[in-house]
Amino acid sequence: MPIFQNIPKTNAPFKVTAESSNPYELALQNFILIARIIFLVCLFFLDISTTNAQVNGSQLRTTSNGDPSSGLLPLPQKMELTEKKFPITKNWKIVTDPALAKEQPTISLQEGLKEAGLTLSIATQNAYGSSPAIRLVVEKGSVSIEASVDTNRTAIERQAYRLSLKSGHVTITANASQGLYYGVQTFLQLYRSHAQLPEGEITDWPNVEVRMIYWDDAHHLEKLSALKRIIRQASTYKINAFSIKLEGHFNYKSAPAIVEPYALSPAEYQELADFAKAHYVDLVPFLDAPAHVSFILKHPEYRKLRLIDDINYQFSVTNPGTYKLLDAMFSELINASKGSKYIILSNDEAYYTGKAPSEKPMADSLGGNGRLLAWFVKKLADRLHEQGRTVLFWGEFPLRKEDITSLPSHMVNGVYNNAIAADYKNHGIRQFVYTATQGAEPIFPNYYPLHTQTAVMADGSDRSSGRVADMMREINTAFSENLSSFTGVVIAGWADAGLHPETFWLGYATGTAAGWNSKNLTPADASARFMNAFYGPTQKDMDSVYRVLSEQAEFHTESWDWIPSTWRPMIKGNSDSLFAHPERDQTLPLLPVPDPGTLAISNKNYPVNAERFATAQAMLPQNEYALQLLRENKLRAGSQFYNLEVLESVAAICGQNLRMLVALNKATDLLQKASTAASPAQAIKQLDAAMELVNKLKQQRDSMLALVTRVWYKEWQPLVEEANGRKFLHQVDDIKDHQPVRTTDLSYLIYRELHYPLERWWDDVKKIRNDYAQKHNLPLTNKELDWQQYK
Repeated sequence: MPIFQNIPKTNAPFKVTAESSNPYELALQNFILIARIIFLVCLFFLDISTTNAQVNGSQLRTTSNGDPSSGLLPLPQKMELTEKKFPITKNWKIVTDPALAKEQPTISLQEGLKEAGLTLSIATQNAYGSSPAIRLVVEKGSVSIEASVDTNRTAIERQAYRLSLKSGHVTITANASQGLYYGVQTFLQLYRSHAQLPEGEITDWPNVEVRMIYWDDAHHLEKLSALKRIIRQASTYKINAFSIKLEGHFNYKSAPAIVEPYALSPAEYQELADFAKAHYVDLVPFLDAPAHVSFILKHPEYRKLRLIDDINYQFSVTNPGTYKLLDAMFSELINASKGSKYIILSNDEAYYTGKAPSEKPMADSLGGNGRLLAWFVKKLADRLHEQGRTVLFWGEFPLRKEDITSLPSHMVNGVYNNAIAADYKNHGIRQFVYTATQGAEPIFPNYYPLHTQTAVMADGSDRSSGRVADMMREINTAFSENLSSFTGVVIAGWADAGLHPETFWLGYATGTAAGWNSKNLTPADASARFMNAFYGPTQKDMDSVYRVLSEQAEFHTESWDWIPSTWRPMIKGNSDSLFAHPERDQTLPLLPVPDPGTLAISNKNYPVNAERFATAQAMLPQNEYALQLLRENKLRAGSQFYNLEVLESVAAICGQNLRMLVALNKATDLLQKASTAASPAQAIKQLDAAMELVNKLKQQRDSMLALVTRVWYKEWQPLVEEANGRKFLHQVDDIKDHQPVRTTDLSYLIYRELHYPLERWWDDVKKIRNDYAQKHNLPLTNKELDWQQYK
């Protein structure tokens, strides 16, 4: 049992108000808890010191007496594995016909085995002798499928495979090369997990044709090599569609003003589409319209296309220029992704369609705002369909039940709603199930929510269960209701909240696995399978890392007070109506400033209230525990080294917040000690200690941001204002508030800290300190605190 399971959970409720009290009253009550945590962490260090002597980076496989399928994700439909085992050694060969020898299934098998430490040569059927072999066979009609949710049996059969495991003889058979590729991935998952393979047979096929993930590059851009790694990794979990939101990160010739300093060229995009197709993944272009388009409408060149002149959020759908621009942009994406099947026309949250004076007459004449949106969607979708694409759209507000018949039946609805699902089906529109691995969480997804006094998280989701359980419940519920003609699932993650999308893989892999086969698969089992499949059989307690990061990231958000923001322009509306109101930002009560002359502290309150202070203290050992686990797992990581580095950076963000909360109250204690010191020299010593604690806070913050920047920029293009002859127009969205848009670099991660007025506090305290020191003939200080400087 992992040591972490014995550590008491930090689930004590914490307040989100500015109420302050003496934190030590509650902290004393937590003393025994913290002592137990430290004791168990020490045991952990002893445990890993022994383990590190036994494990090195080349030991990627282990012998297990447990379930031989524990590293399989998705879970196969039919599986009969015996207790009889056999090894695969270097005298084996990969045997296939000459045509298949050069295709991706064979390449993937050979590369996957090599990564696991076994190099096998490829032999053709004619040259094959009596050596033990892994045979790859594609024969149409060779693998029969049983029940599936998707009624397109032909598409399902293309992805089916059979894996036969016998001593000296492994055969992977499929109806088509795509199914063979999936059979290879299942075999490799088995091989990576166990030094000896079980004899038996697996027959497998998906429940629905498409398992799509949505990758959000709206406010950052991965390098091309990173995007290829991501797509290849997705394909190993039988994910076969990759929708990427680029916004200004595509080099549009038809809209040069919106192109950001770093952007994919059409040639690079086509290269990515070709790479994806080779791995049986459909690269799906994504473009918002008519809403969520501030990345376009913030530019003066396109202001005339706004629905409302002073709001950059939404196009006017009746302006001919809107259709002309979008048609050109979509056409560029299509021409740069030849060979792809789908395209997403994201009509998400088009709140204001038909409400402005310029659109109301047409909306009224058509029969309502939903009918106007349907008219616009149909016009664009028909054009995209003419260019050979299947269009995915969002069948949501303001579209109503009565508007469905105005939509073309060649489209696919990406949002499931059981109230109108049957109406879409009756109109011939097929259906995806949309769900998300993350919503609005800014640091790390709520895989394991921190239970507090409230039942609902900030993004509206149920706090009683985590993301994996939520996704599986949504998919299973939709499939069981059987109201739609389902053809796929799409798992979203919204990196525009500011977090790194590398944190989404637990949700991506388990959510799409539920789309493949969710029979006999619980959320806990799916998560455990992910840890084994993703991090390898020698992974150590990665589930505990995810628990710590989930809880501490949520506390990171909840541990500061919310206030009306004066740091960005007003928000100008929501889904209900248009109105100006301030966005929210976060701060804390400021450190007290001693009275001049006496150094007395008139404000006895602490910046951090007792509940938050106690929680932060209790979480610090858990944060160090998670970091130590991550360091150890990096020694065992194999191909997931970068992912572990990203998780380390998340732990650093959370840890810096915990240390700051504790340090602010400790600095307050030092200020109070200065006011009651036995001598002027002792008073100055306490004041200097408080100032040094704050100075150390800045150093810790800057060090954390430097670490995050170094790690994230390994795979990201840098966030800059100008590069490659292009400039980034820094202007926020008038309706939506995305933290990454607040700054032009990664400093959005410390945005609230930068606005916490410690520099003003420092200057006030320094003046009072120096006046007091001069009065008592003590040395002065000229130390400055440039709190706004972080590089």
